Amino acid sequence: MPKVIQRAPKWLDHGQAAYDFFQPANKSSINGKARAASELESAKDGPSKRIAHRGTEIFYATGNELRWADVALLKEAGEGGIRPSRAQPQKSPQTLYKSLHTSIPSNQSIQQISVSPTGEYIAILTKHLCRVCILPPPEHLNFPEQQTLKLKSFTVGPTAHVLEQSPLVSALWHPLSPSGNALLTITLDAVVRLWELDIDNRASFNEPSLAVDLRKLARATSSRDDLAANKYGVKKGYSLDDEQMRVSASCFGGTGQEDEDGWSSMTLWIAMAPGDVYALCPFLPSQFWLSPTVLPSLTTSVVAKARVHEHSQQSTELEKLIATHQRKWLAELDDQDPSILPGLRDAAVYSRPEKPASMPRLQGPFEISPEPDSGDITDIHVIAPNVSQEDLFDDDENFDDLAIDEGLSVGVVCLSTNTGKVHICLNLEGVEAEWLPGSSRNRALYQQSDENVKTLLLYETVHLAPDDQQGDEAWPTFTPSPADRYEIFSTQPTGIYNLSLRPWVRALEDELSAPVTATEGIDFRMNLILESSLTTVSRLTAEVDEPLDDINAAISILDASNLGYITLSSSGKTPIAAILDVPVLAAHPYLPDVYEPRAALTAAEERAPYQPAEVFFHASKLPGLLESWRRESANGAVPGDIKGLVNFSPYTLQKMTEAHRVLSSETHMLGLAAADLFRRCERMINEMKAQIERVRELSNRVNSVTGDDEFPEQTPGEPELVRGGKSKVENRVRQRQEKTREIHERVENLRKKMRGLGSKELSAKERAFADEVERISKTVMPLSTNLRNGEDTVASRVDAVREVYAQLKEQAESVQKELEAKGEAEAISSRPSTANGTKAWDYKQRKMEEVWRLLERETALIEATTLRLENLQAGAA
Repeated sequence: MPKVIQRAPKWLDHGQAAYDFFQPANKSSINGKARAASELESAKDGPSKRIAHRGTEIFYATGNELRWADVALLKEAGEGGIRPSRAQPQKSPQTLYKSLHTSIPSNQSIQQISVSPTGEYIAILTKHLCRVCILPPPEHLNFPEQQTLKLKSFTVGPTAHVLEQSPLVSALWHPLSPSGNALLTITLDAVVRLWELDIDNRASFNEPSLAVDLRKLARATSSRDDLAANKYGVKKGYSLDDEQMRVSASCFGGTGQEDEDGWSSMTLWIAMAPGDVYALCPFLPSQFWLSPTVLPSLTTSVVAKARVHEHSQQSTELEKLIATHQRKWLAELDDQDPSILPGLRDAAVYSRPEKPASMPRLQGPFEISPEPDSGDITDIHVIAPNVSQEDLFDDDENFDDLAIDEGLSVGVVCLSTNTGKVHICLNLEGVEAEWLPGSSRNRALYQQSDENVKTLLLYETVHLAPDDQQGDEAWPTFTPSPADRYEIFSTQPTGIYNLSLRPWVRALEDELSAPVTATEGIDFRMNLILESSLTTVSRLTAEVDEPLDDINAAISILDASNLGYITLSSSGKTPIAAILDVPVLAAHPYLPDVYEPRAALTAAEERAPYQPAEVFFHASKLPGLLESWRRESANGAVPGDIKGLVNFSPYTLQKMTEAHRVLSSETHMLGLAAADLFRRCERMINEMKAQIERVRELSNRVNSVTGDDEFPEQTPGEPELVRGGKSKVENRVRQRQEKTREIHERVENLRKKMRGLGSKELSAKERAFADEVERISKTVMPLSTNLRNGEDTVASRVDAVREVYAQLKEQAESVQKELEAKGEAEAISSRPSTANGTKAWDYKQRKMEEVWRLLERETALIEATTLRLENLQAGAA
């Protein structure tokens, strides 16, 4: 979301050239009453879109006059700068903008203007008139010596858009037109006309290439039905659709970018005032361009879907018929030999297939679930679904790490209402190409399809302004952001708002793209997203006390090199603008998306300056009225004499009444303006007092912490000031210092004790134990042969004891085996008498038992010595 740097910049103040650019023209040469009545009448039938731009150039319509200016020049003139490319050191305000003559009748007021995508044409709409003018290049318009230019203009539909017909509601330039000359006009009675304009062919301005009545198309069951709009002069009866299908706004579902769904830019979305939403797909001119990746992606998806429907028993006949129509339509495109459109887009130009039909089927009305609050729809904005880049490029690229796919795989439909609410809906089912059947045998399929209504899931409702701040003729509008596709501007009677969908787009897409096996717990996660990740809303303009009258749809210009990022609109005669921070994209894919420059201290946002009321700058009408009375008296046209004495006569009473009427009206307006200024001053004084009070409270808290007791005198009725902060701080510091000294003393005492433990003598028991260990060591160690010379450690002694024990055990076992073998041999060879044998055997047995006792004693001794040596080693460590 962009940060507001400045509201109401100074170069738009009263007296500046940018301010004069938005002032109405001189009314002396035209019928002011007729134009005022036309403006009031036109404001009730549609939005006010009288500002358009081409780069940094802006076009503004006031009355029946069209003006041109360069915002960069207006800004430099207001800031006192000099453009280095101009020879003149200073320009008057009149030379900074020009009037463009458009041949609009004086009794009609321009309601909408729209510049074509190529910047070569501008469409100008009144209530019953549409004119297309050829725009000169910027170099021609920027020529300083020519103040008024007459544009070459053409009337579009001179017999279709007339006073007797329904008023115009919207005019759109088709985004897929190769030359940028395909214009759509939509009337209030739901008639859509597509004009493929050709300057060399005047017939292209008289007859549309496509014209359809949506009310007829909604009831049609075959492409052979009469779908054309009624001709001029044909009478038509009343129908319920006249009220239910009142068009309020329209837009295309995409701009033809490579990362968009292929059907999006071919889809025309139409919103009806009562709340219904319809879609026409594909709605194309006779020649249209496509990016290189659109046709392959559409063909792959359609062919795969057709195969699924052929082998699936759950697919209906209508789904199979739609897939067949799409496959035939794309097959005809594949058979064409497209021409390459020169330019950066490197796109291919195709011809519109005539089969299944040139006019698509009307899809809708879409059911919004859950049903939103009541309110007439005033505008619609659609964000196209994002196409996965993995399907369009090689598999070697890791797109997850590069963070290329950061959009939603489903479409987003935003609806604005006259109650100050914006409904954000998700198009989960999507919109694809559909046509009416050409044969009568398939009509029943489409009649049965009315039961399967397409739905839009209501994700969030954003409340921008309360109902009491909405004007009587409020018509909120949308403006797409040039910086981010998931960011839009909403123009309300209370100002301009910025809506950013980024907080929940990434989280929602992760849930939608998760595999089937990871759907466990999705209800909890979705509820968490709905509760925590909401659309971010920020007000770009200053707060207003009353709703703005006749506010124009805002435009947004992004020119990082010169102008910056600006949002511009106007209300009546007053320009409204906000300077935004230029978004800085990450240069490296692994850097964060949101870049915030480091600053020592964030500057406070400036308060919007006071704009004086227009009544302060209007001259009084009384001097002119007195001058007219003097001329009448001099010519003798009236019986009285304005220069004579004041007499009690009907003439004097009449003149006094007329003068009082003029003065009372002017003084009343001056009083209201002065009262508004007085209220602003009072509010500023109260805010200043509140800020001073807050600073005083903050100073009191700071003084309580720092220990300064320089408080002012206690005022009755105010909060009691905290006293004694200095003594409290000093006492606390003194206590901490004493505690620190105590800790230092304890540490010193412990250090002395540890130093004394190192020099203490051994006790008598400790010395006796040491002597015993040494004696045992002397007894055992001479038997060890593995000790190295000069090595006398506890570990080496333990190893020596273990080695001695192993040697003794091995010797005892060998001696026992020898004795047993020798005794058996003697018993077998010679058998002595029983007494002698028994005596010999008893003697040997006693000797063996003695040897084993000695071994067991040595073993116990060795184990005890080993245990003591290990304990000593552990104590030494």
